[in-house]
Amino acid sequence: MDHTLIGIIYFIALSHGLMLAVTLLRRTTANAPSKWLTVIAFVICYKLYEGALLYTGLFEQVVHTIGLLPFMVLVVGPLIWMYVRQVTGKKPLPRLLLAANFLPAVALWLLNSPSVFRSGQDKIAGWNALLNSTTGELPVFYIALLLSIKAHLGIYLYLSWRSVSQFKAVAINLRADNSRSLLANMQFIVVAFFVLELTWVSLFAAQQLFGLGTLNSVGDIWLLFVAFMVLAIGFVGLQQPDLVFTPEECKLALQQNMSATEQSDEDSNVKYLHSALPESTSTLLSKELEEKIQQQSLYLNEKLTLTDLAKATDIKAHTLSQIINQSMQTNFYKLSMAIESNTRSS
Repeated sequence: MDHTLIGIIYFIALSHGLMLAVTLLRRTTANAPSKWLTVIAFVICYKLYEGALLYTGLFEQVVHTIGLLPFMVLVVGPLIWMYVRQVTGKKPLPRLLLAANFLPAVALWLLNSPSVFRSGQDKIAGWNALLNSTTGELPVFYIALLLSIKAHLGIYLYLSWRSVSQFKAVAINLRADNSRSLLANMQFIVVAFFVLELTWVSLFAAQQLFGLGTLNSVGDIWLLFVAFMVLAIGFVGLQQPDLVFTPEECKLALQQNMSATEQSDEDSNVKYLHSALPESTSTLLSKELEEKIQQQSLYLNEKLTLTDLAKATDIKAHTLSQIINQSMQTNFYKLSMAIESNTRSS
C-alpha cells in the first residue's frame, strides 16, 4: 500500500481518536475508572501520530517528537487491567505495587534511551533506513524480546477478561442500568486486543519463517487495527465513565458465580433447596418487595442496584437475590423493568 495513503488514514484516525480522548477526559472525574481508558486512548493516539508523520514524510520537521514510546503494549496491558480492577470493585493497589506493573516498560525505555537522545540528523537517517528496509530477518534475541512483550500483554488481557466475565454473568442480578451492556463492550475490547496481538504474532511468524511480506507491512496492518481500537475505547468510556461495582456487589458476584458453578445442572428450586429461607417466606417477602418498590418509586432510579434496594427495603442483598430468582423467577434487571412498566400502565 502507498505510504502516503497509509499516512493519511493514520491522520484521519488520529483526529477522531483525539476528539474521543479529549471528550472522555472532560467527562472523567479524578476518581472515575475511565481515567485509565483516557490514558490508553492518548497513548494509542500518540502511536497514530507517529505513523502518520512517518508515512507522509513530515517526521523530519518534528523528528524529536516521535520514537518516545517504544513497546507501547507494555503500558497498555497494565492500564487495561487497572481500569477493569477499579470497575469490578477491587481495592486500589499500593503505589509501589502499582508502579511495579510498569517496570518492564520503564526498563525497556531506558534500554532504548540512547536512540531517544540522538541528534536530529541521526534520527532522520535511522527512520528513513527503517522505512526503506526490505530485510525481514531479526536476531533471535530480538525475536524472543518481541514475543515476550506480547506474552506480557496477553497475561494482563487474560486477567482483565476473567474479571469482566465474572461480573457480566451476574450483572442483571445486581443492577437495573446498562451495566451488563457496558461490561459486554469492555469484554469486546479485551478480546479485540487479544485478537489484534494474535494477528500480529501470526503475521510476524509468517514473515520470519516464510518471508511473507516485510516487517513494515506487519507493523502497518497492526497499526490500522489499533486505529479502530481507539474509537472502541472512546465509545465504551463515554457510555458510563463512573461505573464502579461496590465491595458488597463484588461479594454477591462471587457468591452467585460459585453457586452457578457448583449447581449448573440444577434448576432454581433445587438450587435453593438447602437455603435457610423457606419458600413460603420467600413468597411473602416477594410481595412485600414489590409493594416497597412501588411505594418508594424505586423504579425511577435508573442506576438502582441490588445493594441500594437492600438498604431501601431492609432486606439483605443475598436474601433479595434469592427472592427475585426463586419466588419471582426472574432477575433484578427484568424485575425493575417489569415493575416500571406495570406502574406506568396502571
